[in-house]
Amino acid sequence: MSFDLQRAWTELLPGRPDLGAELLARWSEPHRRYHDTSHLVAALDALSELGGAARTERLAIWFHDAVHAGRPGEDERDSAQLARMRLSGAGLHPDDTAEVARLVLVTVHHSPSPDDPAGARVSDADLAVLGSDPIAYAASVAALRAEAAGTPQDAWREMRLARLAELLTTEPLFHTAAGRHRWLVRARANLFAEQQELLDAT
Repeated sequence: MSFDLQRAWTELLPGRPDLGAELLARWSEPHRRYHDTSHLVAALDALSELGGAARTERLAIWFHDAVHAGRPGEDERDSAQLARMRLSGAGLHPDDTAEVARLVLVTVHHSPSPDDPAGARVSDADLAVLGSDPIAYAASVAALRAEAAGTPQDAWREMRLARLAELLTTEPLFHTAAGRHRWLVRARANLFAEQQELLDAT
């Protein structure tokens, strides 16, 4: 399943095409190579696979990387703040607006509490690419590298090795049973293969 983003937005928040257009413009910024509309579509697809039909969960995916300036953590917090401002202005119920912002912040550390099924689905949807086929996974890593074009190769290598070590020791990596079933084995294989490639390149 794949998404027509304009139609998906219209179904999600009818009457606010202006906000949808703003978000699509943000996701289409020229400096983006990984955090672009392809990632948005992939995350929405993954959320659907996990049964994430709630409007707040889908809005969280739309907003989770709406701000992207290469500042991990800070970008997500700014995206959550953007969600608060824009969705309040769009007339969304305050409780729903707060929930969208909360779910965006789950993507900072991808560690929702065990009693947070919505957070688990949003977190897993964001990380689903880790469990894609090896070609798609390699393309996602190349896109991340392109976004960090100003980072010297040695520094990039050290950053990736640190991130891979973190992901390989994260338990659980996926927080939903469906996510573990769909993506965990391939994710670990992909992460390990990238780690070995980087280590062998020394």
